[in-house]
Amino acid sequence: MFRIAGPAAAILAVLLGVGPVSASTWTTPAAITSNHDAFASYARSLATSAGTTHLVDSRASSTSLDYRRSTDGGRTWSARVTLASPSDRYPAIAADPAIAALDSLVVFAYRAHDATTAYLLIRVSVDGGLHWGDPKTIATVVTSRRIGEQSVAISPAGIFVAWTNRVTGSIIVQRSTDQGASFKLAQRIGVTTMTFFPDNPAFTDGLIGLAASGSYVDLAWSPSGNGPADSIVLSRSINGGLSYLPAKAILARPTFGWAALSAAGNQLAGEVQGTDGSVIALSSTNGGATVVDHRLAGPGTVTTLASGSVAASADGTIVFSYVRSTPASATVPAVGTILVRRSSDGGTHWTPFEVAAGQQGSVSALDTAIAGGQVLLVWTSCSGPDLLTCDILETRGA
Repeated sequence: MFRIAGPAAAILAVLLGVGPVSASTWTTPAAITSNHDAFASYARSLATSAGTTHLVDSRASSTSLDYRRSTDGGRTWSARVTLASPSDRYPAIAADPAIAALDSLVVFAYRAHDATTAYLLIRVSVDGGLHWGDPKTIATVVTSRRIGEQSVAISPAGIFVAWTNRVTGSIIVQRSTDQGASFKLAQRIGVTTMTFFPDNPAFTDGLIGLAASGSYVDLAWSPSGNGPADSIVLSRSINGGLSYLPAKAILARPTFGWAALSAAGNQLAGEVQGTDGSVIALSSTNGGATVVDHRLAGPGTVTTLASGSVAASADGTIVFSYVRSTPASATVPAVGTILVRRSSDGGTHWTPFEVAAGQQGSVSALDTAIAGGQVLLVWTSCSGPDLLTCDILETRGA
């Protein structure tokens, strides 16, 4: 591994067709895991609050879901704790958990299924991830289509879990006001006909993004599309999830869906990847009442982009991460450069890209957090002839 800096970075800027690289300093990428079988979850693996950063990942060999915590901004991590694994009751565990935190309350959400029934479950910690309650099933759907991708968020108004019923296409939010002990009746916020596998309704999914801050709850999804999503819409609650305003389009162009959201104070930020290969930032300074989009980067003639994730803070800072990769061949895997762009005014203006890490093998599931006064990036990097030797790495930047 090496860092691209100085003249080399300037040359890379010219080749990528962007402005000069900022002078931020990033730590040398370091491995968080060492079992060579760990995968982060796209834009849902990291949560930080009250000085503690929480990380969840999955293991391909066992499909177990693991948890780690850091109290020093990601410099060191606790030993892994397995929070979910296949059992007689839940023989299959989906490899895309989500986590959210507020002060000492941490919520871990995941999906499981058997031959006929799909389950949405959570586990709750009330002491910052030191101890965890038993799994609680908050949704059950009798179907072979499974439950759609889940997202979780926490604010002083409660715990929010959102998902898609793949049978009906309903976009559902469930809310708890007692730290997950019970949940209110499910709220049907909208509907989707989007299928991320073309011409196959079994894969109907809104590909939900969810964020909460104060009395604001913001829920984004893809309402239609056959393969790619036709648009992204947003429905908001301004009363802590009691009710939701009608959904409105916030991005009217084809994307791959999965609009990841991050909220703090009145700031709302999001990211999504367009079908033309560009990465797109979404931003709002009024809790999602108005949202603007910014095309932050596009693919090169010999490179491709993969969307990463976004983190927002209440002071208007937005950090947007993404990956630029060389093409893979039959004998050479893709090599990725992890790039970051920032805004200090809620998304009105953006810095040129900065290189956070170079020469990363087969990067996937890049996630971003603002922790301990720094930016923390974690990602999955895979190597080997079959790209199955995978670990989670990190870097931190000022």
